[in-house]
Amino acid sequence: MDSLTQIVLGAAVGEVVLGRKVGNKAMLWGAIAGTIPDLDVYQSLFFDTLRANELHRGFSHSILFSLIFAPLIAWLIKTKEKVFLMAILTTILAYPFITIENNLARVSIACIVVIANFFIYRSNFNSTLATNRDWCKLAFWALITHPLLDCHTTWGTQILWPLPHRLAWNNIFVADPLYTLPFLIFVIIAAFYKRESIIRRRLNWVGIIISCFYMLWTLGVKWHVHQHFAKNLVYQGVDYKRITTTPTPLNSILWRATADTDSFYYVGLYSLFDKKENEIKFTSIDHNHYLLEDLEKEDVIRRLKFLSKNWYVVRQRDSSLDFYDARFGPLQESDETIDYIFGYNLTREGGVLEAKQQERNATKMQQAFQYLIERLMGNKKRDL
Repeated sequence: MDSLTQIVLGAAVGEVVLGRKVGNKAMLWGAIAGTIPDLDVYQSLFFDTLRANELHRGFSHSILFSLIFAPLIAWLIKTKEKVFLMAILTTILAYPFITIENNLARVSIACIVVIANFFIYRSNFNSTLATNRDWCKLAFWALITHPLLDCHTTWGTQILWPLPHRLAWNNIFVADPLYTLPFLIFVIIAAFYKRESIIRRRLNWVGIIISCFYMLWTLGVKWHVHQHFAKNLVYQGVDYKRITTTPTPLNSILWRATADTDSFYYVGLYSLFDKKENEIKFTSIDHNHYLLEDLEKEDVIRRLKFLSKNWYVVRQRDSSLDFYDARFGPLQESDETIDYIFGYNLTREGGVLEAKQQERNATKMQQAFQYLIERLMGNKKRDL
């Protein structure tokens, strides 16, 4: 999920494991350890976009990674805490500094790094209240809860690396304020209480329990909407081979279904605020898989199919092809000319077929979000 959510989760886990002994320092190191798996974004600086996407949520999001690096992180905290904190903080903030093009934002990030490292350098650190084993437990649980949470999203998480299978339960979007904000509020309030305070521990647990109940809610909603989509497809006479259901951005109220037939994808939206008697309107989209028949042996095609779990749409554009990841649905359900959120342009360079990720159109994204917000409120006033 998004970085803020992982930071909050790591802080809450750190408090549970070591809050009584070291107080807010447990939250700090839990938040940092919970962010470390996402440092795999640095791969995009060394590999092409497709390769970076393949590696994302791979080894760094695995059980093996947590087992290997938890003892190392614990040793660094115990023996080199100040230097390690300065180094990891700089590393985390260096990526947006490198990738952001806005100069004002880059100056702001640089100032934050300098000021934070100055205060860290001038501060006194005392790690004697916790043992190396204590820090190892904190690091492990902060690391492993990160990929466990990511498994609930759509992208897929290789938590069992080196096995290639990616877990994706598709019950929560990569960023969901209803999951994150209550969690964040209770963690912040808890941080103002002394480490010995029982109120501090209870507040932290309230945040954890609320987030867990919300996650259970999304699983229940997913089961409900999946059944509703399947029932509507059968009622409308659509003979589909498989179906996937995913929440739309930033909520668990409006869901999208994509049903696969021999020649088409049937894509539809369903909001929990919809009138139950209304049928879901499905838009048929030709997936054009036949356009790849002559390219089946190309390595890049095999990789794209694996990454998208064989949910993809192909479109001809002049002398090249566009490959879209259909798991995330089109930006709007209207016709076949619309774009998907994730797309690659396939071209030959020097006789080698290459896939270059397409830039997202900011105007289309804004229009899509406006459409989804309106649709989230239900179909009572819409002709579906």
